[in-house]
Amino acid sequence: MTRSLSGSLKHLSPPALLRLVSATGASGTLELVTDAGVIQIDIVDGGVRMATERDLRVVAQILESHDGSYRFSPLVGGGGETDVILDAADFLAAVQTVSKNKRTPFSSEIDVDALIAGEVLEVSGGAAKPAIHLLSEVSAENPLDDLLEDLAETAPDELLLAQVGVVSQDPRPWRGSVDREWRRRGWQVRLFGVPDDVDPQNLDALVVHQQLSITRIGREEDWLELVRRADAEGTPVIWVGPLGDPVWVGHLVEAGVDFLLPSVQTEGGEAGHRFFQALGTVVDRWLSRGRGTGAEVEIPQAVTELVDTLLHGVEADEALGSFLQLAASQLARGAVFSVEGTSVRCRAGFGYPLGSGGGVLPRGIGLLERMIRDGEEISGLDPSSGGAMQLAKAVGLAELHSETVVLPLGTRARVQGFLLGDREGEALPDMGDLAMLAKRLGGAFF
Repeated sequence: MTRSLSGSLKHLSPPALLRLVSATGASGTLELVTDAGVIQIDIVDGGVRMATERDLRVVAQILESHDGSYRFSPLVGGGGETDVILDAADFLAAVQTVSKNKRTPFSSEIDVDALIAGEVLEVSGGAAKPAIHLLSEVSAENPLDDLLEDLAETAPDELLLAQVGVVSQDPRPWRGSVDREWRRRGWQVRLFGVPDDVDPQNLDALVVHQQLSITRIGREEDWLELVRRADAEGTPVIWVGPLGDPVWVGHLVEAGVDFLLPSVQTEGGEAGHRFFQALGTVVDRWLSRGRGTGAEVEIPQAVTELVDTLLHGVEADEALGSFLQLAASQLARGAVFSVEGTSVRCRAGFGYPLGSGGGVLPRGIGLLERMIRDGEEISGLDPSSGGAMQLAKAVGLAELHSETVVLPLGTRARVQGFLLGDREGEALPDMGDLAMLAKRLGGAFF
C-alpha cells in the first residue's frame, strides 16, 4: 500500500507522528502544513534525512504547532544514498535544544551548532535504542492458584472478581471444577435456587440453568420477571435449558434474554466438559461487552489508516517491537502484558529485569481488573498496595515507582493487554498521543 495518507495535527502532534514512523522503520515523506510554515521531512528506514544547512529554528516552530495538517507518502524500498540520517529521537532532541536551549531525556549527544553550520556528522544509529526482550510463553496453572489464594487471604479488598450469578436447582456441578476454573478467570460464582432470591443489580452476568422444562412449570412469570429485572439493570442473561418450545423461547427473547444455550442431559463426562467450556466462552464474551479501551474517545479515521499502512504486512512480534520502540521515546522502562483467560502474562519489554519475576499474574487483581473493565489508563499508583507489589514482582522489581503508568491496549471491543512503564522515578510525561495509539496498535500484536 503506497498511497499518501493525510490528517489533522489536532489528532496527532508532529513529534508523535515522527516517533510513530520511526518506530515502525518506515520510509517516505512526511509533509507538515502549519501557520508557521510548511516542511517536508524525508524518512529513511525510520531515520530522518536532514540536509545539514536546514534551519532547525524554523523546523522547531513548525514541529511545535498543533494546528495544521500532515501528509505521509510511503516509499517502498528505503531511500538509498543519503546525507545525514538522524534517529527521530535525536532529531527531536536537536529541535528542542534549539527552541528551548535544553536537551530532552533519553537522547544521545548531538552537536546542534555543528549541525546548523553544515558540518558533516558521524551519526551511528542515533539515540541508543532499547534492547527489547521477547519472553517465551510459560505455563501458568498451579502457581497462579496459590497466588490467588494468598491474595484472597492477605488482601481481599484488592481483589476484583466478576460476579456471575447462577440460578440452578442442582448446585453440585458449579461447586467443583467449574467454580475453580471460573475463579481462575477472575469470576466468582454466586449460586441461587429460585428467581426471587436474585438481585441482578449486584451481578455482572446471570446464568439461568434449567435442565428440564418442568422446572419452570407454574412459575413462568417469575422466571420472565427475573429476566426483565436483569435487563433493566443491564446485566446480561444467558439462559440454559430446553429450547424445543418456540412459544417459550419467544417469551424469553421478548423479556430480554441475551443468549440461549441448549442444556445437556448430564453435566459429567466429555459432553459435560464441552458444555461448560462453551458456556464459559459465552459468559466471557458477554462480560467483555461494554469493556473497551476508552471507546468514548473516537480514534480518528486518518490515524487508523496511517497506523494500518505502517503496519501492513508486519508480523505480530515485529508490531509489538515497534510499539515498544515508540513507548521508549517517552519512558525509560516498559513492558507489555497480554490479558488472557486465566492469567495476565508479560510478552515483552525493555529496561525492566524481565524473566526474574516469572512474568505471570492471576486474573482478579483489582488494580488490573478495573483497567481491563473500564479501559481507562492508570497514571500513578500506590507502590505498597498488594496489586502493585505483585505487578512489580512480575517484571523483576521489589517495588514499582509511584510515577508509573498503565496504558490499556486492544480494540474498541475489549482490552487485550496493557503497557506498564515508568521513567525510573521521574515525573511522567503527557501520554495522550501514546495512549491513543495504544488503542489502535494493541490489536496488531494480540
